[in-house]
Amino acid sequence: MLSSAEIIVSSAELDAIAMMKLDKTVVIGGSIAGLLAARVLAEYSDSVTIVERDQLPLQPQIRKGVPQSVQPHVLLVQGYRILEQLFPGIGSQLSAAGALTIDWLREFYFFSQGQWSNNNFAPSDIISFTCSRPLLEWVIRKRLTEFSQIKFIEQHRAIALLTNSHKTQVTGVKLQSLTGDGTQELSASLVVDASGRGSHAPQWLEDFGLTPPETIVNPFLGYATRRYKQPQGFAANWKVMLISQEPPQNTRLGYLAQIEGGELIATLGGYGRDFPPLDDQGFLAFARTLSSSCFYESIKDAEPVSPIYAHRATTNRLRHYEKIQMPTGFVALGDAVCALCPVYGQGMTVSALSAMVLKDWLNSNQLVTSRFQKNLAKNNSLHWMLATGQDSRFPTTAGRKEPNTINKLLAKYNQQLLKISNVDPDIRTLFVEVSHSLKSPLLFYHPQVLLRVLRSSQEKIK
Repeated sequence: MLSSAEIIVSSAELDAIAMMKLDKTVVIGGSIAGLLAARVLAEYSDSVTIVERDQLPLQPQIRKGVPQSVQPHVLLVQGYRILEQLFPGIGSQLSAAGALTIDWLREFYFFSQGQWSNNNFAPSDIISFTCSRPLLEWVIRKRLTEFSQIKFIEQHRAIALLTNSHKTQVTGVKLQSLTGDGTQELSASLVVDASGRGSHAPQWLEDFGLTPPETIVNPFLGYATRRYKQPQGFAANWKVMLISQEPPQNTRLGYLAQIEGGELIATLGGYGRDFPPLDDQGFLAFARTLSSSCFYESIKDAEPVSPIYAHRATTNRLRHYEKIQMPTGFVALGDAVCALCPVYGQGMTVSALSAMVLKDWLNSNQLVTSRFQKNLAKNNSLHWMLATGQDSRFPTTAGRKEPNTINKLLAKYNQQLLKISNVDPDIRTLFVEVSHSLKSPLLFYHPQVLLRVLRSSQEKIK
């Protein structure tokens, strides 16, 4: 018997879908997921309209609709490689705008279990960029201007989906002006919801009699971020430094990165509501409590060039659109579907991977929206497991599942694996490749890797 998650589509319906022409498409949301979705759609659609609540800045500036943009964002290597596929040569434009290249084997310093990572490597090709999110979005928006079929409707928000009389197909969106100019309707062959954590798609789908299930895992992680001018004579071998939390007891972390303009972006975090203070003295005092003093020493004499910004929207939220029969002509992706705790730096790369799932789906010429959501769910699954698996090791995390014997053994194994990555160059390389979505985490359990971890455990016992 077919489950409710199975796609039941007749051959006639498939033929009709295969013949569908994407003359007009609409993307809700102008952040990373929406921008990359629009770039993909430009290859298949005569008209692509991006609907954005904000008035988009002409320079790399923070904007009201993305309050988290002041926080650090990591462009993983897989994410950067996808950007290069979609926008050939974008790396040169990022460099010209001030973004810094980073070799993640040599220039990412990672402190865990009382040790710094081994960074004694020759130059590698595990390279991306470190920069602010506003700069990255700005460069992508500039590249989108090369596509005449892409346009923006700014300072508008989507308030409803337009449908056919039987409510089996989405035919467009209803927009409301945020400057007092009333409402308008946009027709579309396909609407893509890339509106992020605040997506209203679950409410809209109630009109179709659909309720997508949700899974929520909340680690109660809070951030505080401030930007600094690099001190006079500043010199460091690292481009990014991470002093990691260590569940279940050590709730605190520090992330420090060099970015454009000779600035440092400094972030402190605490799990289980162990939130860093937002005043000058409290921020520095919290930094001094990290398990390494390097973070504090790097910023204590630096000149602040921004306020301290708090961010606490860190809940892992997964909307299971793959478990319902989605209406034709409407899909959702990015944080609107799978919003991850940002501490693992997966968000922008998961959005980039979502855009490639969209591309593969469009290439199939059979635009069954439920099929897209099932493909996307498969793509998101490992990233979800990584984030929630780590967050669930803190007993204060809401929605965590109590680990069984196997999970406890895996946690001990992974802890030992991480420890030997600080001294074993091959394991260190694999760890970085997996972290940047270049290789499957299943390789952590390859027989050769298992043997190395087992040997290191035995040596520890001796």
